[in-house]
Amino acid sequence: MPKLKSGAVERNQIRIEDAALRIFTRQGYHGTSVREIADQAGVSLGNIYNYYQTKEEIYCSLVRRYGQRMAQLQLQKVTPLLGALDSDSLTRLAAVVREIVAENSDYWRLMYIDVVEFGNQHFSHIFQAFPSALRRINPAAFEGTQLACGEAPEFAFASVYLQFLLYFLIETLFGGKQHLGVPDDEAIAKLIRLATAGLGTGGGKSKSAKTGGTHGSQTQS
Repeated sequence: MPKLKSGAVERNQIRIEDAALRIFTRQGYHGTSVREIADQAGVSLGNIYNYYQTKEEIYCSLVRRYGQRMAQLQLQKVTPLLGALDSDSLTRLAAVVREIVAENSDYWRLMYIDVVEFGNQHFSHIFQAFPSALRRINPAAFEGTQLACGEAPEFAFASVYLQFLLYFLIETLFGGKQHLGVPDDEAIAKLIRLATAGLGTGGGKSKSAKTGGTHGSQTQS
C-alpha cells in the first residue's frame, strides 16, 4: 500500500467502517462478507485488507470509535447531573438519556449485534460495577448524600439512569410505543415518583402476612 498521511488513513478507515456499519445493522455481523463491505465502501477487496486483517477487526474498530464518542457524550451531558436525585434533576437526566438513545441508534444496534452474535464480548465491561464507575467519574457528586432507604447514592443514581435507558431503548429501538401504557412524559414522571417516593404499601398487610396471621390463629385454637 502506498504510504499515506495519517489523516488520509483515518478517512479511509472511517469510510470502510461506515460502510460496514450500514450492512452490519441491516443483516448482522455473520451475515455480512468483507466483499460486501468493500462494495459498499467503493474500494477494492484488497484495499480493505491493507487496513484490517479480518472482518472482526473492522467490527472491533467500529466498537472502539463509537464507544469513545459515547463516553465523551456521556461525560459532557451526564456528569453535571451526577448524584442529583431530586425530581427536577431526574427529569433533566431522563431528557439527556432520551437524547443519547435517539441520536446514537447505531451504537445500540452494535451492542445488540454483540449480544446476539458474540455473546457480549465487546460491551459487557460497560455495565460492570456501574455505580462504582459513576462514583469514579466525580466522587464529590455523591459525598454527603444520605438516602432514607439506606442505599448508597451512586447505587440509586445508577438504578434510575439504567431504568431511563431501558425505557427509551424499548421505545426507540424495539418499537414498543407507550409500552408502560402512557405517553413518554407521563411514564417518566411516574418512574421518578417511584424512585423518589418508593413503593410504600400505605401500611396495609401483604397477602402472605394475612395468611400467616390466619394460620397462627388456627394453631392457637
